[in-house]
Parts: sequence; structure tokens; C-alpha cells
Amino acid sequence: MERVLQLAALGLGKVQPNPMVGCVIVHDNRIIGEGWHTQYGAPHAEVMAIRSVKDQSLLKKATLYVNLEPCSHHGQTPPCADLIIQHQIPRVVIANRDPNPRVNGRGIARMRDAGIEVITGLLEEEGLELNKRFFTFHLLHRPYFILKWAETKNGMMDIVRSGKPEEYWITNKVLRVLSHKLRQEEQAIAIGYNTLINDEPQLTNRLYGTLQPYRFVFTRDLARTAPNPFTIIPDKKEQFIYEFNLRKIQSVIIEGGKKTLEYFIAEQLWDEILVFIGDQEWEEGVAAPNRDTLPPPLDFKFIINNKIIHYQRNNELKSRYFEYVKTTSKQL
Repeated sequence: MERVLQLAALGLGKVQPNPMVGCVIVHDNRIIGEGWHTQYGAPHAEVMAIRSVKDQSLLKKATLYVNLEPCSHHGQTPPCADLIIQHQIPRVVIANRDPNPRVNGRGIARMRDAGIEVITGLLEEEGLELNKRFFTFHLLHRPYFILKWAETKNGMMDIVRSGKPEEYWITNKVLRVLSHKLRQEEQAIAIGYNTLINDEPQLTNRLYGTLQPYRFVFTRDLARTAPNPFTIIPDKKEQFIYEFNLRKIQSVIIEGGKKTLEYFIAEQLWDEILVFIGDQEWEEGVAAPNRDTLPPPLDFKFIINNKIIHYQRNNELKSRYFEYVKTTSKQL
């Protein structure tokens, strides 16, 4: 299953709104096939793994490992549960159940009804972490929110504005490259209207492939306009969550400025926070959000003379997921 999760992770930033899925097929303690979901609309991991098996007769004596319950519905591709049944694979091991209403235990039930031994829960927490965006969307009914900002060594995140857009850098080039990597991995970026006016940001991924995030601007005044490809959305929690969900946005980077970031922190509406800290000190400027109320950091990374502080809160998702598993287990 560790290999399955490695394969699944190759789909990061390419398969949304689908989950990342990997699949490995084992016969006599030897891997005979493997695959992963490479991009949205492409064949699922189970299809790719089954196709990769050179001697198809071995499938009738094999075990299929997959990190998410095989689908049971016709979407972009036919049901994977049916494909497994068709090839008479006798045993399937799954990390996570799929809370998508179109699956929701039906894949497991269909395989068991066909006489297949189905085992669930192997490396379940690791699978939950891998697909945290997907599970947050389906179980908490909102996107996975990542707050991100840069600040100086003495806690400043912005200069004192002169009334026109000004370019400046707080962090080194390596951290700026990492910002582009984040934009490739997540589905959307959102900023406040003042940030749009003051910074005129592009918020594009210019270093990792051609996929671009959706770009949103929060504002109270919905009569305001924003240049293409920015989309204006309301700045109240219930309203913008509705707008994100309507568009099937599963993850959003919140890039500020200060007022927007502090709103999300005060509302406890965040899953991860990334603080990029440079080595400069400014005599004056706009102070970064106060981090005193945040839980202890998950980890630190030092990159040349800069630092990344990483916070994460996932207790709500874990609790909801295992409640879901407990409920669906009674139904299967």
C-alpha cells in the first residue's frame, strides 16, 4: 500500500476534482502490475494497473491494492468495480472508503456481492492525508484552505504604500519558485480586492507545466470589476464557500493581504498555514498576522537564509471521516 500511495501522489495538481489514486496488483508476493490516475478524464488507476499486467491469467489469483474504494458509477470512465469483477480478481485491499455520493460504499458492496474478498482500512490515515482536499470537499462541504504569506525577519508583510503598485521581494528566489509549485498543486488562489489594486498580481504558475489555478477576488461590493481571469466573489464565509462548491473547487490558497488572512484565522477557516520568512528587517511596514493563537507548528524548513513555518489542523477532517466510516460500515 505504501507503493500505491507513492503512485497516487503523482497525480497531485493534475486530477482535480477527482481524487489521487494509485493501484498495485500482486501475485505470489510479486508486483505484476501498477498504475495511477494521471489526469482528469484519463483512465482510472485500476484500469491502468490491470492493463499493465502482461499475463492476464494471473489476475484470477492476484490481490489488487488501491488507496480509494473503486468507483461504481459511469462518469468519465466506466465503473472500476465492474472491471475488477470482470477480471475475476479474488481479493481487493483498500485504504479509504469513498464519501462521494456517487460511490459511498457501493463499490465495496458490488465487489463483495460478486464474491470478492474486500479488506479496508490499510494505511487509512496516510490515505486521508494524501487526499485531504478531496475528503474535505465531500465531508466538510468546503474547499481545503491553505493560508500563505511572506513576512520579514521582524514580522512585516507589506510596505507602506505610496498609492501606486510597487514591486518588492521579502523572500529569496527558492521560496518564490516554491510559490509557483503551490499554484500548480492547488486548484485556486484567492485574494482581497485591495491586494488586487495595490499589487496587480498575476498569481500564475509560470514554472510547472501549463495548468493554471482559478483566481478569485473577495469583495463586499459585488458591482466591482476585476480583469480576466479574476472572478469577483462575496467576502462572507457562507457565500464564498457556496461559490467555491458550485465550481467544484477543492483547494484554495488564500494569499492575503492582512485583513483577508486575519478573517480566515479568526473564523478558524483554515487547514494549513505556510509562513515564508525572509532575512530582511524593515523599519516600517504593515505587520503580518499575529500567530500567537495558532497551534504549535507542524514543522520548519530552512532554505538558505530563509525559513518556512508550516501549521496544520486536521482534527475536524479526521473526526468526520472516521464517523463516516463507522456509519457506512454498518450498512455494508
